[in-house]
Amino acid sequence: MASATRAARTAIACLILLLATAAAARAQGPAYAPSPPTRGALAADGQASRYLLGGAWLDRVDPGNLGLAGGWWKDTAATDGWSPVTVPNAYNTNLFTRTMAGYVAWYRRDFTLPTQAFAAYVPASARSWIITFESVNYAATVWLNGHQIGTHTGAYLPFEFDLKWLRPGVNRLIVRVDNERSGADFPPGPGGQWWNYGGILDAVYLRPAQRADLSQVRIRPLLPCRSCAATIQEQVLVRNVTGARQTVSLRGAYGRAALRFGSRTIGPHGTWTASASVRIARPNLWAPGHPALYRTTLSLSDSKGRALGGYLYESGIRSVETAPGGQLELNGRPLHLRGFNLHEENIATGAALSVAQMAQLVAWVRQLGGTMIRAHYPLDPEMEEMADRAGILLWSEVPVYQTQKQYLAEPSWASRAEALVKDNVMANQNHPSVLIWSLGNELPTPPTAAESAYIAGAAGLVRQLDPTRPVGLAVSNWPGVACQSAYAPLDVIGDNEYFGWFDAGGGTSDDRDALSPYLDTLRACYPNQALFITEFGFDGNRNGPVEERGTYQFQANTAAFHLGVFATKPWLSGALYFALQDYVAFPTYSGGDPLPNPPFNQKGMVDLYGNHKPAFSVVSSIYHATQQVAPLK
Repeated sequence: MASATRAARTAIACLILLLATAAAARAQGPAYAPSPPTRGALAADGQASRYLLGGAWLDRVDPGNLGLAGGWWKDTAATDGWSPVTVPNAYNTNLFTRTMAGYVAWYRRDFTLPTQAFAAYVPASARSWIITFESVNYAATVWLNGHQIGTHTGAYLPFEFDLKWLRPGVNRLIVRVDNERSGADFPPGPGGQWWNYGGILDAVYLRPAQRADLSQVRIRPLLPCRSCAATIQEQVLVRNVTGARQTVSLRGAYGRAALRFGSRTIGPHGTWTASASVRIARPNLWAPGHPALYRTTLSLSDSKGRALGGYLYESGIRSVETAPGGQLELNGRPLHLRGFNLHEENIATGAALSVAQMAQLVAWVRQLGGTMIRAHYPLDPEMEEMADRAGILLWSEVPVYQTQKQYLAEPSWASRAEALVKDNVMANQNHPSVLIWSLGNELPTPPTAAESAYIAGAAGLVRQLDPTRPVGLAVSNWPGVACQSAYAPLDVIGDNEYFGWFDAGGGTSDDRDALSPYLDTLRACYPNQALFITEFGFDGNRNGPVEERGTYQFQANTAAFHLGVFATKPWLSGALYFALQDYVAFPTYSGGDPLPNPPFNQKGMVDLYGNHKPAFSVVSSIYHATQQVAPLK
């Protein structure tokens, strides 16, 4: 008996030791070794010397918002409380039973700097590093080695900081992300109409700057007519990253044509706005079906002609204008585009898409015969680059989305919204695929005085920043709404219509047969502006009778009906189905389907797992049979 007791005590002691060892391992956190970023970028367009800060990251959720007081931002080597993760990352993927109102999470990346990033002839005092985040949702605070280096609010567009407080050896980057939003944010919260994925949702880059940095590049092709010579205007913001005067020279090329910007001595931490232009006698025009691209390069050198930095871009030459009679034209050719709305989302990774996942979305659009993509926010840089190469046009919209009247009237709201519009134009203006700058989606109908002021102010701002593209807005409208003078500053009006599906206007859109006369009244209201159908779509999640809402058969039949009506309106510049793929909406979503599957919006041509619905082939056949860009006369 004594022997058995001793054996039991020994076993218990061993178990306690094992549990203690496991607990100690958890307390110590995962093994984590710093590593340098890798040379290169996911998107080819941009500064030539970028380094991708991928590899092994750590993250730590903070639903109680305890991290600030707990010092999670401090320069501490211990990894207790942290977990391995890769970036891009959405920290609330597949947590759809929880609230989507938002909470805090933290990211960490320990790294060493590349050893050969700087030329030997550049002294240490003239060397600097810059960090770029392509998209963080929603509010980010960034620390390096225990020092705060910057904050940023707003998703879907890039931002960057100088990397101060760098040191030899290991550097520790900490990013606090809070995806909680108010009703005055973009898009408004808490929650929203699509799942509020929080995190570092796109790539993070480091880039070295030697004496000066090519921080912003604007490439503006001007084409007076489709048979005319083109003028390429380039404007480059060159920023001195040092505390001493720097003399630099800039030259470039647009295809085979040389660009000469000259030289300038830039004061300490000052900037030089360098400009040059070149004439292309016989331009190869960019268009759907013929996405001709010109390789654009820039080279920065010091006073002795030695290389300091470069910039690469693929640009396209084309013109966009609204012709008399309200027809949008590309290179003088009237447009009757067909395309899709989409959300950058995957059931496995949330809003943190890989390049392969983005490529699949573009491939579906092409397979369906689409020539245009719209989202409620600017697309990832990698996806916009894919659109450039594929000849797919973009309705580029900022997430000024369904903002309620009380927030529109806040004094700071319009200035923040206009700043968002400006950021989108400045970030994405070089993409030939961008057809329209959209100021938002479904603001109050009819427009309030504050909304009217925003439309006028933002439209004027866009025309100052980029006079080569039209300004649009997607609106929610229905029969009986009067013509709105608030829309007069717009070149393009996008109408979101769900005739035969959603009950808008007190039942005036219940009958799909009312669609055609409604569109005629819309044309009568706005005879000189280009008109788009920016949304039409219907849930499909099961087989069943064609007259039963929510069946695959109903979805295919109703989509074909709407497209048939659109084909009878030769003045309609385009129609975009909503949506390309099913996505996560919000916990109580029903979407007008009598048998919904919340939180999923199931209006897609493709389901959550990439399977084609019956409507896919129906819409594909119609799109492929539609002449979306008129032939040359």
